[in-house]
Amino acid sequence: MKKFLFTYAAVLSTIWIGYGVYALITNQPSAGVILGFGIAFSLCLFVASWFSSWIMRHYKRIDSMAKTMFTKNKKLRGVKDGK
Repeated sequence: MKKFLFTYAAVLSTIWIGYGVYALITNQPSAGVILGFGIAFSLCLFVASWFSSWIMRHYKRIDSMAKTMFTKNKKLRGVKDGK
């Protein structure tokens, strides 16, 4: 899955940045904006791909931490409510 996400992000990034560079070369209006958007879009895609692969690698640990937090929270609420 990780390889697919990064390949997908690389292809889309190449398209957007390539179009931005093409716009700069041909002096199209708003070429800098297009290139800036392409770079920002690429960064967002790569960060999202990295984060999703990181969260899937740590899923079991995060799931157990969440269960522990919710269990402690319920116990504390029960004590405060006088139950």
